This record gives sequence, structure tokens and C-alpha cells, in this order.
Amino acid sequence: MKKDITAINELSHVMVVMPCVLTAAGISHQLKSRLGIKDMINIINNIDEAYDGTFKIPHSMIILNVSQSSKQLAEEIRFIKWYRKEQSNKNIVIYTHNHKVSILKYLSSLGVQVIISQYELPTIFMELLIKSLSSTTTFYSPMIEEIMQKKMPGELTVCEAQVIEQLFLGHNVTQIAQHLGRDIRTVSSHKRHAMQKLGLNCDKDLHVLSCEITGKSLFL
Repeated sequence: MKKDITAINELSHVMVVMPCVLTAAGISHQLKSRLGIKDMINIINNIDEAYDGTFKIPHSMIILNVSQSSKQLAEEIRFIKWYRKEQSNKNIVIYTHNHKVSILKYLSSLGVQVIISQYELPTIFMELLIKSLSSTTTFYSPMIEEIMQKKMPGELTVCEAQVIEQLFLGHNVTQIAQHLGRDIRTVSSHKRHAMQKLGLNCDKDLHVLSCEITGKSLFL
């Protein structure tokens, strides 16, 4: 408990990025009442404004909504990737009602700190948040953990994640092998294993997920 309190005291700032004003207000209230955070909370309702907020207050903890809408989801994932590149820490908490297995698994591969369902009780949210402050482990809320453990055989490896990212960009296995400097059979193996872990049964499933992640039209 003492370790958790120390971590809370060292928390410099929290940025709540939520399109829903009421949800953002509820999270802010929990942070203030449970963690004693008063003047360190910045509520942002537009994902585009989160970039400027991060520059103004670096190393903030980001509590980020992840949507079901493909367009909004693609923007949120772009922000996660950008933030993880700009900041060396894992201070991203995903708060989502998107329970699609492949999306949850992909979010996990991006190295976020917490993934929690919006259908969980507020007490669970705060417990996970506090635990995550003093740990480098990725935490999942009970609903999210049940979904991932039931349907997913394991975490993506670094190599599998690299191959999947290249596939999302529209590159084929031969192009990826050349780009990464690997044998085409190795890349094909990484693709196959990654698709199994993401719950994708065929290239069509991969294309659908790619469109959701990147915001591209499904019919292009």
C-alpha cells in the first residue's frame, strides 16, 4: 500500500481523453475522491487536442476512450502509437466498450498500461489504476481478461507485431521480408501465428481488421 501511495504522489498529471462529457466528469470525480488528485486533471473531449495537451504536459497519464466506430478508433490508435513513440513510459489507460477480441489483442500489443471495460464498476477501474502506477505489467479488467483468455492463445511477439503492422500498411509477405530483411518463410510463419492469436481465420478477416485499425474504407 505504501508503494501505491508513493506512486500516486509521483503522478504528475492525468489527461482524460473522452468524447462523452458525462463519462469524463465521472472519471475525474473518481480520481479526485479516490486518489486525492485535485488540480492535475485535464479533460479533453477531442482526440486532436490530446496531441497539444501531451506537449504542454509531458509524461502525463492518459486515460483514453477507445471507440467502436472505425473512423474514431483509427484516430485513437494513431494517437496511442504516436504517444508511445514520443514518451518512453506506458502511461496509457484504455477505457473501452469495444469488446472485439482482435481489437483488444491489438491494443495489448501496443504496450498500454491498463485495458478496462466501460461496463466494469468504478471501484475496479480505480483499483487497477492504482496497481498499475507501481508496476510495468499490463493490467486487464475482469471482463477484458476473461475475453482475452477465453479466445486468445497468447500475446503477439515483437516480430509478429512488426509483420502485422506491415500487413496493415498493405504490404504483402514478399515485400515485408525484403523490408525487414528476413526470410519469406519466417515472415509467413509470423503472419500465420499472429493471425491465430488475433482470432483471424483468413486474409479477409485480416483486411477487415486492417480497415478498422487504419480507418480505411472496407470496400477499397
